[in-house]
Parts: sequence; C-alpha cells; structure tokens
Amino acid sequence: MRNDVYNNRFNIPVIHSLDPIYETLMEDPVRIYVMANTVLIGHIGLVIGEGEDAWLYDPAGSYTGCKENKCDGSIITKRGSGDFFEYPDFNWDDYLDYHRQDGESVVVIEFIIPKEQAKLLKEIILEHGGGGIADCASQVAAVLQASGGIFKNLGTGFRTPIGLKHELIEFHHKKGLLPYALFVPNAY
Repeated sequence: MRNDVYNNRFNIPVIHSLDPIYETLMEDPVRIYVMANTVLIGHIGLVIGEGEDAWLYDPAGSYTGCKENKCDGSIITKRGSGDFFEYPDFNWDDYLDYHRQDGESVVVIEFIIPKEQAKLLKEIILEHGGGGIADCASQVAAVLQASGGIFKNLGTGFRTPIGLKHELIEFHHKKGLLPYALFVPNAY
C-alpha cells in the first residue's frame, strides 16, 4: 500500500488497537491516527483514513507538504497553520520526517471509528478551521470530542501535545483497548 504509516522509513512507532472483536462488529471501520511530537513545544496532527485515502488535519502547524513534493525552492507556499492535506500532498514519510527533525519523541496513535463518524469528523474539521499558535492539541481534541462516538467523553479546553498524547493513551486504557495495544514500528 502507498502512504503506509506502518512501513514508514523512520521506524516511528504506531500504537495499534488490536481489538478484532471491536473492529469486526463495526460496520465500515475507518482508521484514524493522531501523530504526537512531544519534543520541546511539540505538535499534534490528525490523519483520517489510510493509504491514498489519508487526509491530514494539521491545526496550528507549519507542515507544507513540500519536502518530498519538491515545491519549496522558488515557489511561495501558503499552506500550514491549520490547513488540511490529501494524498499525495500529504504522505507519512514526509510528515514524520518533518516532525522527527525536532527530535526522536514522535509516536502515532491509532483509533478505529465507524465510517459515518469519520465523515462527520471531516465536516467538523472543515467548519472548525485551524486555530492559533500553540493550539494544535486543543484543536484536535475539540474536533475528536465533537465527533462523538468513542471520543464523546474527551474533555475540552487547552492542552499541550504531551498532555493530549498521555490522555489518548490513557483513553485506550479506559476503553479496555490497551491490553491489545502494541508498538508496531514496521508491522509487515
């Protein structure tokens, strides 16, 4: 598969929800991912879908989607700071490389949600917008909470990237998913 988070070339770990019963019972499951860069100030990004259908929400971020696409140089880029990206403007290797340049404390957390919730999440993001400086974690938490489902009890308010990362890992634990969670650097 193209644009595969599990086979990223930097061996960034993925906390993967291996709950086959939950996934089997769900009609039209969609994988979503939260990228947490917790070096210094850090950053949080949200990816809906996988492979060539992946859609990145990068609130209050400066990622431009240009490294692998070679669009920097003489071209002025107006993206970042709340924009969203579809494949091929977004690809996992480029995005993870961009964030790991701050340091090695980067992880991806996977959740599985129904297709209808994923559609609603995109609509909420488009309506919600990007947010201001140092607001990425709060924005991602707000759109996840507004989408309901497994995120309905996620609190609102200001968060740091490291705070949201810990909250989402704890969220896995509270939902009974942590016994199935693995760090999968290169699953295949």
